[in-house]
Amino acid sequence: MKKILWFRHDLRVEDNLAFNAACKDGEVLPVFIYDQNYWELETSSSYHLKFTQDSLEELNQNFKDQFNSNIHIYYGNTLKVLDELINKYKFEEIYSNQIFRNQYILDLDQKCKNLFKEKNILWQQEQQFGIQLENRKRNFWSSQWNNFIDLNPVKAQINCKFLKVDTPSFDKIKTKEIDGTNIQKGGRKQALSLLQSFLEQRSENYQKEMSSPVTGEVACSRLSPHITYGTISLREINFAITSAKKENMSFNKVKSLRSFRSRLAWHCHFIQKIYDEPEIEWQNMNRAYDGLRENSFNEEYHHAWKIGLTGYPFVDACMRYLKANGWINFRMRAMLVSFASYQLWLDWKRTSKHMAQLFTDYEPGIHYSQFQMQSGTTGINTIRIYNPIKQSTDQDPNGSFIKKWVPELQNVPDKLVHEPWKLTYLEQKDLDLEIGKHYPHPIVDHHSSSKIARDKIWQIKKTDEAKFNAQKILRKHASAKGRR
Repeated sequence: MKKILWFRHDLRVEDNLAFNAACKDGEVLPVFIYDQNYWELETSSSYHLKFTQDSLEELNQNFKDQFNSNIHIYYGNTLKVLDELINKYKFEEIYSNQIFRNQYILDLDQKCKNLFKEKNILWQQEQQFGIQLENRKRNFWSSQWNNFIDLNPVKAQINCKFLKVDTPSFDKIKTKEIDGTNIQKGGRKQALSLLQSFLEQRSENYQKEMSSPVTGEVACSRLSPHITYGTISLREINFAITSAKKENMSFNKVKSLRSFRSRLAWHCHFIQKIYDEPEIEWQNMNRAYDGLRENSFNEEYHHAWKIGLTGYPFVDACMRYLKANGWINFRMRAMLVSFASYQLWLDWKRTSKHMAQLFTDYEPGIHYSQFQMQSGTTGINTIRIYNPIKQSTDQDPNGSFIKKWVPELQNVPDKLVHEPWKLTYLEQKDLDLEIGKHYPHPIVDHHSSSKIARDKIWQIKKTDEAKFNAQKILRKHASAKGRR
């Protein structure tokens, strides 16, 4: 029996159900395909590509060392690649893990299903997130997810022969190039190292330090891109957390790990959302908000927000940090989106594409749900408009983060670095700094723009249509704990 083992967002062999299922017998060809059209989407970027290449390079080396084989890597049209492999080598079965990304992947998978049906090929897909694929029962989602995540990770097992075939060479993969300087390195060794350091040291003050970009860089697990590309599984992370010796831990660390584990559940909860309703990628979850921002998009505001020149130092510092690192902590992501959606009144359907490129850990299910939540278009979430000055003084009280990432302001006194427009003419002269020339004036008045935005959102939120839609959304998507 000849089989294709199709690696996708599961770049590991440990706790990889598709790997074990394919390798239990027969002849197996390990394959990875860089889908050309996917990498040219406006949500794809060199950040994603670099992390994928790192991870794939390590996985390929692992295959050589352990199995005297290699991953066969292709670039082009996925459907064409698979069709040619089937026709040339007479494969009968294909194994992969299920992935839930965006409409493009959804459409691609449907085309693959049609091709495999036409060719009489078995396509066996395995579960790796514990979401409900059919007949979803909302009240039992939590208990079913816990049953899935609490299973012990499975070891890689092989009883097959790995095939070797010729693969065509290809030129540089085309995608959006971004010149970040400190992107996380991909690969399973990195994932395991991060997990170990988080469990042993960095999680001590996770709950207290995760909100600030100053402390969050270390206090957060930093496993998110590894989860996205599957260099480590959720069950492996959960097993490590639950196996840790709690008796040797401080009370803070026990609470922190409990909090972190809950975020594994939220990860899958949001993937469930995009599986249940793929449309959240491109349309408002609550259709009563259609037309709210679409016809009033300000290109000047959008550009200033993207390059970190809004005149709000903390907002700009966070955006510049994100571009350099391909990552920023969750609260700051929420603030950046909120500022764009409310103070700048920019449509999330466009701002989300830019942020997708910058997030090395771009996970569509989480991404679009959070963008809609922070933009007020779900109708079921609290309208949370972040005050950029309060966030600045709360999360960066002495302005060290601002001064590092907005060096134009590095000589401004700490008490004024959050609001440099309050510098007097003489103070600016002494600092050799001119607000409006060396660093911009605030692009909007955040007090008045926030009030206008809040009023517009509430005007819709109070309507019967918005309320009716909100109830439907709650029935479909809201999490509810069921019986164990």
